[in-house]
Amino acid sequence: MTAVPDPRRHLLVIAPQCTSMPRLESLEPAARELDRALRDGALGGCAPGLPGGESLFSGDGLTSGHILALVESAVEHAADRDAVLVLALLGHGFVVGRTGTLHLMAADSVEEVRRGAVDVSALVTMAADHNGVGGLIGIIDTCHAAGAIPAATQLTAGSRNGRTRMSLLMASAGSQPAYDLALSRELTALLRRGIPVDEKALSVSHVARELRRHVKGQDITDAHYNGEPFVDEPLWIARNSRHRGSTPGVLSGPFAAEELAAALGALHPPLPAPRAYDTAAVRALLRGLEEGRPPRQDGAWDRAAQAADQLYVAVRTVEFLRAWIGAELTTPRIRRALSALLAGERRLPSGPPAACATDVDVLDYLAFDHPVAHDDCRPWVTRFVLLLARAAGRSDQDPELVRWAEEIKARQELNDAVEYARSRHAGQRLSLVTSLHASVAGAWPETLETWLLLDGEICERNTFSCLPETQGPVDRDSVEDALGSAVVWARDAAAKLQLPLTRVHVAAPSALLATWRPEESGSALLLGVHHDVVMHWSERLAPSRLLRLTEAAVSARWTAIENHTAASAPLDWLSAQETADPRALGARLARGQYGAGAVGLVRRPARDKAALLDLLLAYTPVLVWPHGADGFAPPLHGQLDDHWRTLPDSLLDSYRCEWSGAPTQDIAVLRLVWDDREWLSFCDRIRASGTSTGPS
Repeated sequence: MTAVPDPRRHLLVIAPQCTSMPRLESLEPAARELDRALRDGALGGCAPGLPGGESLFSGDGLTSGHILALVESAVEHAADRDAVLVLALLGHGFVVGRTGTLHLMAADSVEEVRRGAVDVSALVTMAADHNGVGGLIGIIDTCHAAGAIPAATQLTAGSRNGRTRMSLLMASAGSQPAYDLALSRELTALLRRGIPVDEKALSVSHVARELRRHVKGQDITDAHYNGEPFVDEPLWIARNSRHRGSTPGVLSGPFAAEELAAALGALHPPLPAPRAYDTAAVRALLRGLEEGRPPRQDGAWDRAAQAADQLYVAVRTVEFLRAWIGAELTTPRIRRALSALLAGERRLPSGPPAACATDVDVLDYLAFDHPVAHDDCRPWVTRFVLLLARAAGRSDQDPELVRWAEEIKARQELNDAVEYARSRHAGQRLSLVTSLHASVAGAWPETLETWLLLDGEICERNTFSCLPETQGPVDRDSVEDALGSAVVWARDAAAKLQLPLTRVHVAAPSALLATWRPEESGSALLLGVHHDVVMHWSERLAPSRLLRLTEAAVSARWTAIENHTAASAPLDWLSAQETADPRALGARLARGQYGAGAVGLVRRPARDKAALLDLLLAYTPVLVWPHGADGFAPPLHGQLDDHWRTLPDSLLDSYRCEWSGAPTQDIAVLRLVWDDREWLSFCDRIRASGTSTGPS
């Protein structure tokens, strides 16, 4: 990616406040961040759209006449340089009567009055039809945004006789409102995190498809026109920050290509890096480097030799896995094994490239970005192979596995990895489940129900009183004391079984989920320091009629989450505006409108927290929300994408980093309810056994 703007791509962002309409508090920040992303040389790559070097005009005082003059100047400037013009219009918008034509409201506009407003369709037509303009990309973030689409005859019968190009990205259908500048905010976040497709540049179509997954309650719309007879490729809105360039049939990835090119180019004399490798080619490279070993220690030669060695490990392992695991080598298994490895390594705050989806991608990453605690990549690679083998039902004593390890000179690392995989399995065998479902109306309960699970089956059960010794009312302190007693009881049982107790599941009603942090309980030591505390929704243990009706949908959502392979999280982010009306939100949920699987809240619920969590958790097994007043803005969503495959462990580790004062990422502000397949099955078993006792 180039780091400088392209002089043949121009940008103009206009975001006026309208004095006759409610002020849009998000307008100026959204416009500013969108301008930055589109002018970023590595992303939008746009130069300023005006001759004086300006690209952004937002806020008060922007009249309709001023806006028209700015666009006309930008169009002339683009035409002078045969440049593509990216024109973003943000703010209030309206359509008049049955015409369906969108008007942008300026400082001097009045709703449904054409005079003093900007006819966006006419503006788009003027820009696209102007001789010399290399194409128009329009970003329209207003209500009724699809009203910006010009009539086809306006382009085909214009001054250019239709020989122009246009792509429009619009926030809503012609009859719809748009909310809280969601298009601009989500678009900015999307451009910064990229899309896991094998495309260097993102078209408006690519972006629109991805945005539809994240922007709900309004129909993201895109429209395109290409009348240029000699141009087939679409207009691109930004470079793809997630393009990694791996090629089908090639066994090495972009990390290897980058490091080999740099390492071989630093030799004296430099050596060219081959375009692709298989095992034979890498062995030949290693032989050539060995024959050319300098008589004295040489840092450049050492780097080249190490890069070639790591490449050999990666390529040979890809070949081995394809032959050994065969049809069981699936994308979900690869991703789950990688997630388990990263969670076990506690690798925070940075994670792997989110686009790791193939065996080549993963081995390329493991070989060339292994933890610094390991001298080379072999410990990490062998651990991954063992975790993948266990998931695929392969024996860790298979002679083929041993032969592979000896070929890559990793026999000792394989032995260590076998012990690691077995130890990890032992650490997962035992878990403690505690539930506050005896709570009445969200109050602290008088009893804490607990179950000890061994290999997923209940081996012991106990009930702990939450009544304080002082005979006063039950409160958080007395419940946390009971939780501490339950953990001690479970540890004693674990000692008899000679197994570690790591995972502690805590189920609570929504009123307590909204405010309580059980991982921070404990007077001597926070519970979450040495235990992985996972939060669940206790209502599933004694479900209402509504929950019984939505059970199948919740299970289907978990299946979608589990099978998700795209780089972005399978999550619908809801703005404060989308959750403000519970009745409308419930109707959208009932229609299946939020279909990604999980749900996230951009802002902490301001009021009726328990009611909102109850509503959302009736339809989704995974819910995230920020506990801080600052919320979790769209530009931060990419962090959760990066950590999604290691949840809930990566979030717990971010809490630990925060507690210890170590550097962490913004995901530490998030709370998480994680009702995975195991929890849903556990709730089914408890209900079927009749051992769940809720409030009367």
